[in-house]
Amino acid sequence: MNVLAFDCAVGPTSVALWRDGVLAARADDARPQGQAEALVPMIGGVLTRGGIAPVGVDRIAVTLGPGSFTGVRIAVSAARGLGLATGRPVFGLSTLEVMAACLAPDERPTLVAIDARRGEVYAQLFAPDGSPMGPPQARSLDGIENLLPAGPLRLAGSGAPLVAERTGRHDLAMVEIAAPDAAVLAALVAARPDAMPPPPEPIYLRAPDAKLPAAS
Repeated sequence: MNVLAFDCAVGPTSVALWRDGVLAARADDARPQGQAEALVPMIGGVLTRGGIAPVGVDRIAVTLGPGSFTGVRIAVSAARGLGLATGRPVFGLSTLEVMAACLAPDERPTLVAIDARRGEVYAQLFAPDGSPMGPPQARSLDGIENLLPAGPLRLAGSGAPLVAERTGRHDLAMVEIAAPDAAVLAALVAARPDAMPPPPEPIYLRAPDAKLPAAS
């Protein structure tokens, strides 16, 4: 199975081609901006290095957010367009779910948190086996303690230091991870059942920071 996966939900852009259980090609761009210009050429380059045309892709995978409003919109739009052009199914996974899958197994639950600015984080709690313990949420740091279970806990993502500082707990283990990995996303989607997924919809947990000008 050939799975083309890409992500630019939290700044860096990541593209990967998963081919019959093996990572065939990948590309990464660490810049926090410029996804609109970088994503499509990166997809083209990965397909070329992987030796297949777009119509040779069996599945398309994309992160749906939460994250940057602009980055999520760019990636989901590209996935929809490519899916329509090739007739291939598009599978969407949450940014936080893919980040959790990037981590090594652990006996403790894990809170994946992305810095959402304005004193908030996008956060989701995962069991030791990696399964979600609740939906992704936008939470104020002032109330983040209510989301954390008792006992030892892993924290991962750009919001992890903010959570650790706010709670002051000493049983929190920090794991460094900057963004989802498209190769992990591709592997997750390759293992999904064959049922046709619904059209991908962005996961926006709050309104965009940019506001339209008021009507005169």
